[in-house]
Formats: sequence, C-alpha cells, structure tokens
Amino acid sequence: MTKDLQKSPDNPSWLLKQAVRAFDKKQYWRASWLCRIAVHRNPNDYFALCKYAESLYHLGKQHDREAASVFKRAIEVNPTHPLAHEGLGLIHYTNAKRIYEEYSTFPGGTWLMFADEKSPEDENESSLITSYADSQVGNRKIAIKELEEAANLTSDKNDKVPLLEMASEIHCITNLTDGIEAYKRILDIAPDYVPAHFYLAGCYAESYHRHKQSPPTSYYGEHFSGNDNLAIKEYKFVKDNAPDLASDLESILARYNIKIDKEC
Repeated sequence: MTKDLQKSPDNPSWLLKQAVRAFDKKQYWRASWLCRIAVHRNPNDYFALCKYAESLYHLGKQHDREAASVFKRAIEVNPTHPLAHEGLGLIHYTNAKRIYEEYSTFPGGTWLMFADEKSPEDENESSLITSYADSQVGNRKIAIKELEEAANLTSDKNDKVPLLEMASEIHCITNLTDGIEAYKRILDIAPDYVPAHFYLAGCYAESYHRHKQSPPTSYYGEHFSGNDNLAIKEYKFVKDNAPDLASDLESILARYNIKIDKEC
C-alpha cells in the first residue's frame, strides 16, 4: 500500500483515524459524519460503527435511540468484542439512572416509568405498548445485560470492575437482593475495591431497614435480620481503608437507624 493511498479519504482506515481525531477534539458532529461515510463504504467495519455510535451519543440525548441502534448493528457484526456491548449498556444505564432520579420522589413514580419495559430477548419485537423507559432508551434489563456481557468479554480487571459497578447500581434499582449479590461479585474480583464495600454497606442497611418495617411473614420480614451487622462490617473496612469516606457512610447508615459504635 502506497503512502498516498494511506492518506486518501477513499481509505476507510483514513476516515476512521480522522474521526477519532475529531472525537478527541470533541468535534462530535464531524466525527459522526466521517464515521457515517466509513460505514457506508464498509457496513461491517466494527470499529467505525462503534465510533459512529459513540459520536452520536455525545451529540446529546436526542440521538440516543440512533446511537443504540448503531451499537446493536456493531454487536451483530462482532458479538464477542466488548466495546459495542459497553456502549449500548452505557446508554441504557445513563437514561435508567436519570429516570430513577427524576421520578423516585413521587410515590409509585419509578414503578410507573419502568412498567412494561421489554426484556432483552424481546427488544427487537414490535409492541402496541412502549414503556416510558424504552421510549427513553433507559431499559434497566438491557443495561444490566450489556454491561455484564461487556465485563465477561473483558480480561482486564481494571476494565471489568467499572462495568460491573454500573450494572450493580441498576441491580439495586430493580431488586435490592440482586444488587447485594452484584456488589459481592465485584469483591470476588477485587476484594479491596472500596466503592463496592461502600455501596454494599448501603444495600445491607436498606435491606435491614426494610426488614424492620415489614410484616414478619413477608419476604423482607423473613430475611435480612442480620444485615445491620453486615453493614457495620463494611463500614469498618471503608473506615480502615478510606477514612475520608467514613463520615459519609456513617450518615447513610444513620438514615436507616444503624448506629456506629465510636470504638469501631
């Protein structure tokens, strides 16, 4: 391959390199335009598809649906590479968190917004009813599935843990028990990862609070009776390894009526 050909705009690799440079300069519209040309010339260019979707995502929320669609195309091209799974998961994660934060203050608000969200298996099927979460590209189930799939396809622990951490946050929104197990899985990989200990303590505290507030024969009433002690155990780890965060965690535990012995 000649030097002139390598620099030619007819060369897809040249287009992608220019797109990456534009993206790094936060010129997202130009990056998306260059990637669109590259994808038009080679529809199966996995990395051009991923950069195209990423550029669209950075252009604003109004482009999320198109960005998600392009990431799904990339997954069809190469389902065993983590990049597109991460991108698709990130879009749904970001919007799911936004929906939760916007509507959690209203009684039943989050339940209503996430009601009838599609399962990942039915994602591409047409439906007469579209949930608010799906309309906002904020499906919790898809976020968890894609982020965990990206983590499974990633060998580097430093890349795997942040993906699982995002999935754990969404698990806590959908099911507190699943959230606890998700954070414990992170600690199986990275036992000293302080954020997982911090949030796990919060999950334990909330589950204990629900236990105390629930009828004895209910699910929460029958479970989690010792989770206050587990929360305190995680607090001790945070205090020993990240003392600057201890007061923040102590405030969270106090919200759930878990008192910390000052000798801890």
